[in-house]
Amino acid sequence: MEIIQQIAFKAVEEIFESVKVTGLSDIGKTVKALTPVASRTVLSVLTAFLEGMDEALVTGAKALRREDGITVKERNVPRTLLTELGELNYQRTYFRLPDGSFVYLLDHIIGVESYERISKELVADLLQMSTVKSYQQAIDSTKQEISRQTVHNRLVALDDLVMPVERVEEAPKTLDIFADEDHVHLTPKGQAIVPLVTITEGMDVSNPKRHKTIHPIHVAAFGMTPDAFRENVLAVLTERYNLDNVEQINIHADGGSWIKGLQQLIPHSRLVLDGYHLEKELRSFLRLEGASGYAKAIRDSMRKEDGYEAFERYCEVIFSRQTTEKGQEKVRAFVEYCANHWSAIVVRMNKETCGSCTEPQVSHVLSDRLSRNPIAWSKDGLNRMTMLVVYTKNGGRVRAEDVRIRVNEQGKADFREEGYAKYSDYAKKQSDEMLKVKHDWSLFEHECDALGKVDGIYLLRKSVGAMKPLLEMVS
Repeated sequence: MEIIQQIAFKAVEEIFESVKVTGLSDIGKTVKALTPVASRTVLSVLTAFLEGMDEALVTGAKALRREDGITVKERNVPRTLLTELGELNYQRTYFRLPDGSFVYLLDHIIGVESYERISKELVADLLQMSTVKSYQQAIDSTKQEISRQTVHNRLVALDDLVMPVERVEEAPKTLDIFADEDHVHLTPKGQAIVPLVTITEGMDVSNPKRHKTIHPIHVAAFGMTPDAFRENVLAVLTERYNLDNVEQINIHADGGSWIKGLQQLIPHSRLVLDGYHLEKELRSFLRLEGASGYAKAIRDSMRKEDGYEAFERYCEVIFSRQTTEKGQEKVRAFVEYCANHWSAIVVRMNKETCGSCTEPQVSHVLSDRLSRNPIAWSKDGLNRMTMLVVYTKNGGRVRAEDVRIRVNEQGKADFREEGYAKYSDYAKKQSDEMLKVKHDWSLFEHECDALGKVDGIYLLRKSVGAMKPLLEMVS
């Protein structure tokens, strides 16, 4: 195609003119200046290909269309699609189908849907980045003009994403599960709780400065009932491990009711009170009047399954020494807290398991994106972002196939199923023919004079000239 040669010649002109200005003494600046040229050239070539394919559908496939009763409704209808390289602009034909409906055959052939203004590949990259950045930061990294609302709309319309669970043939004797929740602001007001469960094979403590969970799998959801969420956790567990071969499952948690329900559902499991929450409650209690002297005795009693009676006696003495109703209420609350979690406290105090990291897991997996910054979520946005964050933390990556254009989309139109595959094949054949054309590139060998005698010797002289000040400094 002659137009391809014209595009290439124009690109070379721009490259030469840019190099004239920047030279080659700072190659980084030169490449940066030429990046827009490369993008424009690629987009121009694609436009030429697409419009050539459309012309083939109008003229070359005329006999095929006559057989199928497909007629031209309107020619040269413009379309703009935002891509990683910028705006792809092309014109295509609007066809009338036998049933009276209308369609852009070219758009279906190249996989562009109705109302699709941003390529699915670019949307997938944006959503992937939005799990660790704000919408605006993700947009800025693409260097494209996209609104935050557009990113949100694509997030809400995203397909359900779940990482497949890999089966572990030799299950470890012990598993550790860390359970907690994040508290997220909703818009226009209110708060939501997002539960998080991290299933691990214990802790790697080989680096004393940085302990790591072994083979973690994260499970989180917003908008799911507690029963459904617990069933989901159990499903992941049974899919990954043969639980008959697991002797002990430790559930580290702060003692929430939904977590106790999880312990009742999972076989071979026991609750272990999270060390951070326990120590926080204990230190607050020991700051009460007359309590500090009983610190060692209370801690010792917490290491014994049958130590609750002794613990309760110490608390009665501390209660009698309180001079305010507030102090007495704190004693009652702490006694009730320990009574509800005594077995889980004993396991923690005796250090029978690995250290707990429920708070760090919530911080690392959820809070960094959902609640740490002053941000409020819609319920739909929180539902999808929770899913997406956990999906990526488990190693998933958003693909173009996961992107939907509309929330209520029931399925993407597929002309192949409707008998129009031959048009796609015909257009592809025309594209292949374009690619087979051998272009005469020898014209570039004679164009240096027209471009101001920009040849290799010129570029070398210009670059060396730019380096002279540096050479003089060195000498």
